[in-house]
Amino acid sequence: MPEHLENEGVKPVFGADLASSAELIEWLGDRICEIEDFSGQLPSIAILVNESASMAPIAAGLSERLESRNIRAVACPDGQVMGQENDVRVFEVEHIKGLEFEAVFFVDVDKLEQREPDLFDKYIYVGATRAATYLGVTCSDPTVPASLSHVQHLFGERW
Repeated sequence: MPEHLENEGVKPVFGADLASSAELIEWLGDRICEIEDFSGQLPSIAILVNESASMAPIAAGLSERLESRNIRAVACPDGQVMGQENDVRVFEVEHIKGLEFEAVFFVDVDKLEQREPDLFDKYIYVGATRAATYLGVTCSDPTVPASLSHVQHLFGERW
């Protein structure tokens, strides 16, 4: 982050009812633009997905959505850090440990909870602690998963 910006107190954001790919891409794109507008530059950003099949479509959709801002999204299979320094990177959540970004978006946590109930808390912890300043969480369903309902009041809708 630029030295002139204060990063204390930046609330995480929550996007609910993003069941279609188009809705998810639009929400992610809007939040990424908010970050760039707020900070005056594009910081390091990671998008965490639940499965490898989601990486390329999300990267392609975001690249198209953010093309007017010259922002590119790239899929990073097996946790490989690929692309240019200012690219938005898309990772599977299981390959994110040890990396840190200014902004992290955790996509479809409701589906992750259904798919990996025994590892859900671990993935949430590892994913959330990758974000230095901005954390965004999305769900396909209209509400946050029951296991996260106790922190839902901490989330905003936008930055």
